[in-house]
Amino acid sequence: MKKIRQILKALTFSLPLCAKTGLLRAQPSVYPYLKIEPSSATIMLTDRCNLKCIMCKQWRKPAADELSTDDWKGIIKDLKANGIRNIHFTGGEPLLRKDLRELVAYSRKNGMVTGITTNGILLTGDVLKGLLDAGIRSIAVSLDATGTAYDDIRGIPHLFERIRESITLVGVMRKSAAIDAYINFTLMKNNMEELKKVKSMADEAGLPVHICLLDRSSFIFKVEENKSRFWIESDDDRGRLRAVLDFVRHEKITNPRTLITNFPAIDFIEEYFKDPRQARIPCVSSQNRIIIDPYGNLLGGCMSMGAFGNLKEKPFRVLLSDKRYMTARKDMFYKKCKGCSCGYFFNIQYTPDLVMKDLGARVKNLLRRKA
Repeated sequence: MKKIRQILKALTFSLPLCAKTGLLRAQPSVYPYLKIEPSSATIMLTDRCNLKCIMCKQWRKPAADELSTDDWKGIIKDLKANGIRNIHFTGGEPLLRKDLRELVAYSRKNGMVTGITTNGILLTGDVLKGLLDAGIRSIAVSLDATGTAYDDIRGIPHLFERIRESITLVGVMRKSAAIDAYINFTLMKNNMEELKKVKSMADEAGLPVHICLLDRSSFIFKVEENKSRFWIESDDDRGRLRAVLDFVRHEKITNPRTLITNFPAIDFIEEYFKDPRQARIPCVSSQNRIIIDPYGNLLGGCMSMGAFGNLKEKPFRVLLSDKRYMTARKDMFYKKCKGCSCGYFFNIQYTPDLVMKDLGARVKNLLRRKA
């Protein structure tokens, strides 16, 4: 069944999106006639969080009135009616919302594929079972270090054993239920060498690792330390990074399913910290996805471009066709921005020459193993 889903996705989504990306990149004049319509929504249910991560601004924001359950149901129904097929719930920490399971079930009832990103602290067997019963299809757990280094990054002491238990539970659920599950590791200056330890822990749990990258331009990462202390910048830092990426390449060759990445993405990581914009790679993610904050504001497909109206006040279709938003979407695609790491792997997956580069690397490594 999973193989059939993968083939259908390739034929109905991946190949057409890759073709559109290539054409729009080569001929910007056709953008108004060949727009990539959004099909996914990231819903930030809350700014609240039970951790105080050193690189994140979101938990530092003052509390404000979030949308109600009924408000979100109205928005989800509107999104479904206008082409959104996938919803990913995040935060802050989405498990702090008591209605998360209800919203997952409502989305699923409307035929949408649902997932969550969580820090994992509140994940228990009962919580996981409730989410599975509600129809969740993917779970991403954030893990940026191990032991005391984990506590240092997360800003709360004595939590590492709790997250270890959660990851073990998620790994068991991945094996027994038809869901996708993985670890999100945010790479930055002060945790580069922790990647090996995190991957070892993920391997034990049977979970692949996705490498996220520290950001400094989107609003949730506008923390001074992200520019002054955590950014990978000096020659020494870059030498350390290259050593870590050599490890990642080796693992991708020898244990490919344990990492959610590809060879162009590994190359991108080193270049990103020199130039976050990476203008040669179009921002496909900003076209395919929308982001909605806890108050209903439409952030487009990028957290760096500001809000373009409120979905509680205006329908999605009206905001999507607003001239200001349409101009911003085009600017996002062609990287008329400072650059960020949000959606970088998605962008690489659907840029034709990088797809071919990855295919070539895979064939080359396959022939080496057989030789």
